[in-house]
Amino acid sequence: MTPIFQEKRNTYVRIGLSIGHGVFLIIATLIYLSITFTLDDEIILIQLTAAVKNKLLGQKKRPDKDRLLLVNVSWDKKLIPRIDSTGTPIGNQAITNRASIAKLLQAMNQKPDNHEFLLIDVNFLDDSPDDSLLEAELLKVKNCLVSYHKDVKGKPLYPVVKAPLGLSDMQVDDEDRDLVLKYHLIQGDSLKTTPLLMYEKIHDAKFEEGFLYDKLDGKKIFNSFIIDYPVDQYDIFKRDMYNYLYLNEMVMASPSFIQAMTKDKIVIVGDFEDRDIHNTIYGKTPGPLILLNAFLALENGDNLVSIYFILLLLVAYSLISYKAITVNDPVTMWVKRKFKEYNFIIEFAADVTFYLIYFGIISIISYMSFGVHLTILFLSFYMHFLEVGLVALDERKKEKALAKANAATNETEVKKED
Repeated sequence: MTPIFQEKRNTYVRIGLSIGHGVFLIIATLIYLSITFTLDDEIILIQLTAAVKNKLLGQKKRPDKDRLLLVNVSWDKKLIPRIDSTGTPIGNQAITNRASIAKLLQAMNQKPDNHEFLLIDVNFLDDSPDDSLLEAELLKVKNCLVSYHKDVKGKPLYPVVKAPLGLSDMQVDDEDRDLVLKYHLIQGDSLKTTPLLMYEKIHDAKFEEGFLYDKLDGKKIFNSFIIDYPVDQYDIFKRDMYNYLYLNEMVMASPSFIQAMTKDKIVIVGDFEDRDIHNTIYGKTPGPLILLNAFLALENGDNLVSIYFILLLLVAYSLISYKAITVNDPVTMWVKRKFKEYNFIIEFAADVTFYLIYFGIISIISYMSFGVHLTILFLSFYMHFLEVGLVALDERKKEKALAKANAATNETEVKKED
């Protein structure tokens, strides 16, 4: 075999290995995107790119304001007895006024097909004198979900009133900052969340759970995704932008006013200003607004698995894999020439910095184009240590070849002497 043919063959082998390794990295990325854990440095990049995309470039897909009605229950409270674990009254506690919600539902139930959908994101965990009235109206209302949550052990905490239920928990990506970054459509043991159930009911869609990706209405989707918040906390206080009313305003009005306000609308009833507030990349955000934006993301197809996204990853991962497999690639050779005292520390710093910049650029392109952020630190450190391992194997191979050549030379010289 001629040297030229051997070199071409080695090049083809490297290209094949690079593509194969690129596929491996795609699978690893899809698995990583399905978990809640995100590193702090990556969160900073996500915040910066999200601000550029949605604030400076104005790429938010804002929904039709006439389709939404947000009803705030924060300041309509009622005192009920507070009971301890032994059943002893220990004082009073304030809960959302269930009689007010029941009155709102009474007016809506007079025209049951009037609204598009109703989400009541309120915890009904403690008994109150108005429960029977509220339950009677909840069982009549059409196209409705009531939120429920899980305890710290993951056990569902169901409300004391009967109603169609949806899991409305937020899974945090940063425990220290209690940051809600990704929204997860399926939580726990196949528990469907409220935004997913809303989409299924409104669009008569079917959800199918998978391994690397799921399917919704036959389309491949990510189970977890970063929300862009087309409706944010600043929008809801601008009453000319979205229909935003307080519960006591609604129930003090006539049934005809309530029916006019809810006609053909997605009605979100919840705590927008008091306790149900979470940290997001856009600051403090009410829980009902997170649920709404997760639902809007499904409608916009923000979590679709695009073939172009997979192709971007395949090209990007194959190129960087070829750089690592080549061993003495142009970047490594430049660093060796630039730094006369080339050692492990310089190699580590230069190599990891290069990978961080490379994967950072790919992540920005991915987010701007497909709304998907990649893990940067994990990929960078993995690629560095992969390259270090390949360099060590290459050097060991050369040492063995040299030792074999020396042994053959020595054997030839011994034969000549004989």
